[in-house]
Amino acid sequence: MKPGKQPDTYEKWDPPAPTTIYIKIKNIPYETFKNRLNQGLVTTELEQIRYRLASHIYCCGVCSKYINDYCILKNRRVGPEGICKSFLPKPKYAYLQERPDFMGELKVRHLSEVGDQIEGSRAGSEGTGREGTGREGKERRKRSSSEWYEEGVSLYRAGRLRRALEAFEKVLEEDQEHFGTLFHKGSSLFKLKRDEEALEAFEEALEVRPDHPGTWTNKGAVLLKLGRYRDALEAFERSLYLNPVQKNAWEGKDVALEKLRLSERALEACEEKLQHSPEDAKTWFENGKILSMLGKPEKALEAFETAVEIDFENPEAWYGEGRLFLELGFGKKALHALEKATRFKPAYPEAWYEKGKAFLKLENPRGAENAFKFAADLWEKSGEKRKAEVARSMILKISGSKN
Repeated sequence: MKPGKQPDTYEKWDPPAPTTIYIKIKNIPYETFKNRLNQGLVTTELEQIRYRLASHIYCCGVCSKYINDYCILKNRRVGPEGICKSFLPKPKYAYLQERPDFMGELKVRHLSEVGDQIEGSRAGSEGTGREGTGREGKERRKRSSSEWYEEGVSLYRAGRLRRALEAFEKVLEEDQEHFGTLFHKGSSLFKLKRDEEALEAFEEALEVRPDHPGTWTNKGAVLLKLGRYRDALEAFERSLYLNPVQKNAWEGKDVALEKLRLSERALEACEEKLQHSPEDAKTWFENGKILSMLGKPEKALEAFETAVEIDFENPEAWYGEGRLFLELGFGKKALHALEKATRFKPAYPEAWYEKGKAFLKLENPRGAENAFKFAADLWEKSGEKRKAEVARSMILKISGSKN
């Protein structure tokens, strides 16, 4: 870089003072702030702002001037992890208590689209030409799987993802191992933020074509979104082994490495805290979450188990334990832990959703249907309509399998 030239992307950490942020959020004059400060009316909120800065909850990614990786004030690209003196949080982020996922849009860019031309003619080719000829025969003829597939891909490219999924399901009714359909189904689900279903679709696609690099890239993108950073890194590396010339996979790998680096740093801080406070259930829970992100499920389970030993009525720790048991294939243990989570926190939609999956693992569709319904209703009430839609899609799957 030439002397005096700015770097392409601003990523510097140069935050404003907490008092400055407070004044901007409240939109008040400095004199009003001083009066409130003298009366002790702003101490708590200032401490919360300091916490958000220290935890990097406040950063460019939640700034009102940050739009599509671009700062409209600096008139240049900025990284979501940086911050400058002009920072002002968007209203919906002003009172966040947890660090948001700034990679949401980036992960969509990691998505490989190289499945567009895959196996387009294979699906249902046997189904054509058997229903008669002439106008009457054409009217009676059902669509072949290949036609459903072509329609699904067209709808996918047009961004009509729900309609595309309906078409792909028609193909899979005839051929459950149609690779192109599984690939596009996973991509559609991922863009609809139905991440776990997307992961399942990509894994099914890889069972058919384990050497397809684009599918490994997409699996890595979903795993990133799910916070499984070690698994994501392995997926991107597998993709690049099969085809080193993939920009999306290289970018995804970089993100996974950065997330792992941050997680390892957080783990060190967590373990240092536990040395001084070994009976802190909340820290044991955080320890378990980080170990899970780092791809260490057994150690994460130990951390969650320690958390519930210290605080038996900790629903989050029971939930973490249940999810890991489910991931490791222990359905009964997962259900036991998740039942504890919903007992101690009935309005816990995530736990009800995982409980539904545990019931499915144990081949109990009625229990699963009820659990997914609880999850959908709770998400609907809290305004999380997309998540409610995911839970209801699981109910529809169960209803379909009964017929």
